[in-house]
Amino acid sequence: MNDYQKQCVQLKEEYRQTEGSAASVQALYEYKDLLERRIEEEAKWALVDVCEALELYETAYQTLRPLVRREDKRALKRLGKLQGLRERGDRFALRRPEQGGQKPEGLPFFKYHPDPLATGAFTQADPPKTCQCCGKSAPVYYEGPFYSVEDVFCLCPDCIASGRAARKFQGEFQDSCSVDEGVQDPAKLEELICRTPGYRGWQQEHWRAHCGDYCAFLGYVGYRELKQMGIVEQVLEDSIWEEWGESPEELLHALDNGGSVQGYLFRCLHCGKYLLWIDCD
Repeated sequence: MNDYQKQCVQLKEEYRQTEGSAASVQALYEYKDLLERRIEEEAKWALVDVCEALELYETAYQTLRPLVRREDKRALKRLGKLQGLRERGDRFALRRPEQGGQKPEGLPFFKYHPDPLATGAFTQADPPKTCQCCGKSAPVYYEGPFYSVEDVFCLCPDCIASGRAARKFQGEFQDSCSVDEGVQDPAKLEELICRTPGYRGWQQEHWRAHCGDYCAFLGYVGYRELKQMGIVEQVLEDSIWEEWGESPEELLHALDNGGSVQGYLFRCLHCGKYLLWIDCD
């Protein structure tokens, strides 16, 4: 075990002892940032360890692959394990308390989906792709749900925000029937389904509402993420639990980000209350 890996072991132990505190997760991400700037092979092995701890399985796999030698059976076995986890990708990794890196300039703001890069709704393309709506080069593009007759798989943020994509393809980013009741203003529904990037659910995606308006989608969560954010008690107050007909505590503990019981986190734009939607694979 090299010195880089020893530091990783210490950080993982701090994470375990603090039960996944935000500070311990942030420390792991900061160490990941440091290791990515190193060129030594020892640092790359430690980077694999950190990415596994953060459940960044795609990054861990891509980092490990060039390090593996044919005669190293142990490393080959590890690579095979990560290859099996690649389906989860990096989307369900531990949430970074403080987002690092630079976001592309000029990205439109979506009030019902404020950080579509963090949620994976938008992907940064290198090289850029071509938007199917405007035909322009798109360094950031959308490949999430879009309900239309045509097969649309690449839209730029501007065509979504302006409503051009929805008009051109007569499509919707969210099923208008799969939203909470209580929003009276039709303009708000139009903004949600025609000018807001959607999210991917195991089943039909559902959008929460509160205080007479649709909520902001924050991302994918399990019990671990809710506990890390300190909002377990708050989401248990949601009246939606009565409709699910389950013991709230048991169902909440069953939530596993990227697992069979998935949570989707929303926040009210007016009072700040957190709300959940849950479905199963």
